[in-house]
Amino acid sequence: MQTLIPMGLLGLGHYVPETRLTNADLEKMVDTTDDWIVQRTGIRERRIAAKDLDTSRIGILAAQRAIADAGIDPAEIDLVICCTVTGDQVFPATACRIGKEIGAVRAGGFDVAAACSGFVFGSQIAAGFIRSGVYKTVLVVGAEILSRIVDYTDRNTCVLFGDGAGAAIYTSHDRAKRGEFLGGSIQMEGASEDVLAVPGGGSRHPASHASVDQRLHFMKMGGTKVFRFAVRVFAELVQRVVDQYGLDEIGVIIPHQVNQRIIESAMDSLGLPMDLVYSNIERFGNTSAASVPIALSEAVAAGRLKKGKLAVMPAFGAGLAWGHIVLRW
Repeated sequence: MQTLIPMGLLGLGHYVPETRLTNADLEKMVDTTDDWIVQRTGIRERRIAAKDLDTSRIGILAAQRAIADAGIDPAEIDLVICCTVTGDQVFPATACRIGKEIGAVRAGGFDVAAACSGFVFGSQIAAGFIRSGVYKTVLVVGAEILSRIVDYTDRNTCVLFGDGAGAAIYTSHDRAKRGEFLGGSIQMEGASEDVLAVPGGGSRHPASHASVDQRLHFMKMGGTKVFRFAVRVFAELVQRVVDQYGLDEIGVIIPHQVNQRIIESAMDSLGLPMDLVYSNIERFGNTSAASVPIALSEAVAAGRLKKGKLAVMPAFGAGLAWGHIVLRW
């Protein structure tokens, strides 16, 4: 049996656009109020990418910060994984453009379209390559410009989402500057694939006048089912870590920033204090695949990860798909 190589973090970085879309701004665009949004989601503002920015560009900016944090030559990167559902184009992969622009001249690259679970899934893929010894250094980028697929006439969805990017560089634990990657999970429930989706643009509903007229190229969401699903899965993933390692080992929970009320409901069902959670959804909204790496990068900068303790990162979303990763700091 092959011995797996321990893996850890070498560098982190994130980027969020400068433009803020506040709840007051949304009040002028759609039938909603600041109170309605805050009470139901906990979101007060979100960032919106300028028209001259695309997903690869914000991913590049996050990746460059992670490279600087790691203190490595980008040519050392063996693989670039871009986790996104708002790539620059259908193909080639947005990861290819990111790799070229950052100077990862030896790297392979591909995209992971797992929406809100993307960064967690991408990190699991990176772990497979590094722990098996195939690659030494893997860059995982979560980058989304969701404002390009949000329907700003639908008050139930347009209030939730924002733009941003986060990046992590993984390597073997003996080269890592930070915690050890302990593992996690990837799961899905394919029967619910249409609960949260962009129906148009693929082979099922190719782009046409009809698909545009029906607004099929915007995000559609079944809110009540998504809420119940997210609360249940969040609680199950955290409970799994508690059962495996013990509650005292958990230093911080950094979840996908889906909705503050979902996070609070899940923590309440677990009987755990919100003090354990790092949340930035008030400032950024739901940034899908970018939310976990942005929050992780911020939490590290804020000193929220405790030496020797676990950082638990559960994610869940379209698919319906979910999973988690665990680091010991």
